[in-house]
Amino acid sequence: MSRGVTIVDPLTTWIEMDVSIGQDTLIQPQTVIRRGVEIGTDCEVGPFAHIRSGSILGNGVVIGDFVEVNRSQIKDGAKAKHLAYLGDATIEENANIGAGAVVANYDGKKKHHTLIKEGAFVGSGSVIVAPGHVGKNATIGAGAVVPPGKVIEDGTTVIGVPAKNMVKKPQSKSEDGDDEKGS
Repeated sequence: MSRGVTIVDPLTTWIEMDVSIGQDTLIQPQTVIRRGVEIGTDCEVGPFAHIRSGSILGNGVVIGDFVEVNRSQIKDGAKAKHLAYLGDATIEENANIGAGAVVANYDGKKKHHTLIKEGAFVGSGSVIVAPGHVGKNATIGAGAVVPPGKVIEDGTTVIGVPAKNMVKKPQSKSEDGDDEKGS
């Protein structure tokens, strides 16, 4: 706390040894931070968050209510504000993980890694079954299930179960019979 870290309720917060927490970081009540975790500056963690060993949070990261981070790297400015599980993932800068999203890392035999690139948006209630790759500025629609091994290309949007690329409707004809592009 002498380094500018605010722990709202030290009596309900569990922080193990060998944890590094950067200046101006806020730790909310009922948060558990396991041995060896690194948390950058200007972060907000909790309430009721669980950051497991092997996890690194960059600067300006928000890990909110009931979010569990397990052996994952969450880079600068990324957010997971509500009810998420992030297992064995790298979440790049400014990515946003929606409420109830899950990065499912375990297939029953092995644990796999998922990469969520810069600026990606993972919609509420969606599941990424590892191994996964979500491209830069890509969007996963709410409730989508991304099957193992699927690569979501940069800037694309996927929806559905299983997740498929969203297809734009063809240009429609205007009332005067010309297409909307003016031809």
